[in-house]
Amino acid sequence: MSRLRAPHPVARAFAVLADGLIVLVAGATALAAGLMVAGAIGTGTADVRLPSTAKAPTAVPSASASVAAISPAPTSSATPLATFVPSLEPVPAIVVLPYRSGGRSYAGIEVRPGTVFLAPLEGTVEVRLYQYINNDVRVGSNVPSLPFFPYVTVVSSDRRLIFRPGALGADTELLVRDAQQVDVGAPLFRTIGPGRSSWATFYDPTIPFQVVASLQILPSGRELDPLIGYLAD
Repeated sequence: MSRLRAPHPVARAFAVLADGLIVLVAGATALAAGLMVAGAIGTGTADVRLPSTAKAPTAVPSASASVAAISPAPTSSATPLATFVPSLEPVPAIVVLPYRSGGRSYAGIEVRPGTVFLAPLEGTVEVRLYQYINNDVRVGSNVPSLPFFPYVTVVSSDRRLIFRPGALGADTELLVRDAQQVDVGAPLFRTIGPGRSSWATFYDPTIPFQVVASLQILPSGRELDPLIGYLAD
């Protein structure tokens, strides 16, 4: 009897490889059968779905929706910073300032056109008209081509108050007559123009005042503070 020979190592390797291929083919066949079953199930009337493990998508608002829902913050150009503006106080109709000339005290009065001067004391009115002729101040003259400047004086029992406004007709309108009796608060004259007091023409061209006033005690003639006399009740 002949002895069986052991298979050659190469033949053994091919046998193992063949067995592996058989197993692989069998696995592929089973996979194909499973796919067929799945397809058959998918064509049925019942739609069977496995729960998905994926997260539900989050709704993201569109750009137009964002613009409609959220108002943009105002920029510096749309809302400028507040600027401090000091409140403007109304300019008083009469401003009285101390003024000295030739060693004497006067009141320099600045007013707006349309201001009416009232008598600060009761007494008798004196009205004198002056003109400036050839560098000389004259009273009682009558040169039509030159302006007339009125002096309006109120004389009480113990005081004399003199107002020296601007040119008659152009800057000053008289509201009283010479020798007229007036009470406290009676209208004396009205400024109708921005022209300065006759004092600027006669004596001091640098003054800004529309009226220059002075106050004296009678009968001595001693000067009083014209500010006190003018503002007295």
